[in-house]
Amino acid sequence: MTNRRTNLMTAVALAAALAAAPAVAEDAAPPSVMEKDGWTLVTASDDTWVYMRPVGAVAGDLRRVWTAYDSEKTLKRDGFSFRSVRSLGEYDCRQKLNRVVDEFYYDGAGLTGRTWRSPMFRATPWAPAEPNSVGAMRMAFACRVLVET
Repeated sequence: MTNRRTNLMTAVALAAALAAAPAVAEDAAPPSVMEKDGWTLVTASDDTWVYMRPVGAVAGDLRRVWTAYDSEKTLKRDGFSFRSVRSLGEYDCRQKLNRVVDEFYYDGAGLTGRTWRSPMFRATPWAPAEPNSVGAMRMAFACRVLVET
């Protein structure tokens, strides 16, 4: 009886979740160029989209994942202008820590155009992601990949 009740409650919860989910419109936006290139959109703000693409396992619970930040407007850092950034992050899913180990800047949107590295870039130290931040979204994506592979 308990299993039957649990199964019924699970079915009701699933039905409620599906009913609450937004319907897929026939004219839904087509995948972006980034998504066509194998990137997964993980979050966005008013003018910046954040995509991720797994590189693979380094060892055990350690994952390497590329993150791309694609902005509608030109940004400035370290004395130069750019529209998009590709950074390589390492994620320790067991310890819930991450760091950025490499970064490339592009003067065009969608990781296009002239590319360079900042001479001031240094790998960041291992740190936990702030709750409810882009870093937390990145950690969730990287460690979800760990579970699914």
